[in-house]
Amino acid sequence: MHLMLTQGKFAIAKAQRPMSNSLKVYFGLLLIVVSCWLWLRAPDIASFGRETQWAGLLGITLLYLGSHILRILRLVLLTLDDRGKAFPLSAAHTLTAFPSSFLPFKLGEILRLASFFHVFGKRQKALAVWLAERFGDVVVISTFILGLYIFDVQVVPAMRTVFVLFVLASGLSLLGFFAVAKVFVYLNRHLVLTSHTPRGLTLLRASHVLRRLEVAIYRSVEGRISAFLLLSVLIWSVEILALSLFINLLGIGDPDLAALFTSGLLASLPGGGGVSNAFGLYQSLGLVALTLVFLLVVSLSARSKILRTRDV
Repeated sequence: MHLMLTQGKFAIAKAQRPMSNSLKVYFGLLLIVVSCWLWLRAPDIASFGRETQWAGLLGITLLYLGSHILRILRLVLLTLDDRGKAFPLSAAHTLTAFPSSFLPFKLGEILRLASFFHVFGKRQKALAVWLAERFGDVVVISTFILGLYIFDVQVVPAMRTVFVLFVLASGLSLLGFFAVAKVFVYLNRHLVLTSHTPRGLTLLRASHVLRRLEVAIYRSVEGRISAFLLLSVLIWSVEILALSLFINLLGIGDPDLAALFTSGLLASLPGGGGVSNAFGLYQSLGLVALTLVFLLVVSLSARSKILRTRDV
């Protein structure tokens, strides 16, 4: 009885724990960045809106936001074995999506991964979810590229090498990871039986960490691979559809599938030029709206949790 009361008090104390200072600082900086972006880009948004149809732009922005809703659903799917982390992980995605959209050289992925580490107590699970997401993207992108070649659709020459290198690097990294994990199973036996040197113990620890990461990845997708791949296909399909509608709205013409795919993949990257820059403006605008909504939701959720525990 005493143990149950102690555990209950610990749970209440944990729930009453205020938001960490690091999160408060990040939220404050995020609000500053959002405010500065809106102030700097307001003339561009207004002038571009006068040249086109606001209703169409709003619909395209909402469609693009739909791809992020699908990404959130994919994250929830990957955390069914730890359902209590579904909402914090969804918030981590939405509250890092906007800054990630303009950070160069995919530095936004580091920010995103750091937010996953903050959500999960175990870093293996956070890294497993992140790797599973990347695996889904690689499979879908590889399938799209293969489809372009099968149907003899001309791929933009300047981007062909980039795509091929991306697929090869990502695919070989994933395959190499699982191959090394399997090899370490046999290496462990050898190290346990024969090696007692510091180097052998270091290898043993490394193999143990890789094995735990492999198990975490399997648990994240176990029994959910079909749904996971379906969501990954829908995510990229919706993003490409949003861009194609944007191009049609501007009256640029009827670009081929390769051009749509290339622009859809790189539209959020800075320096894309032309349509990518214009579409990136509305990508960022949609992400700003998503960020503000989740900042409000997270703040209200934290406040209501504290009020409920005080009543108890």
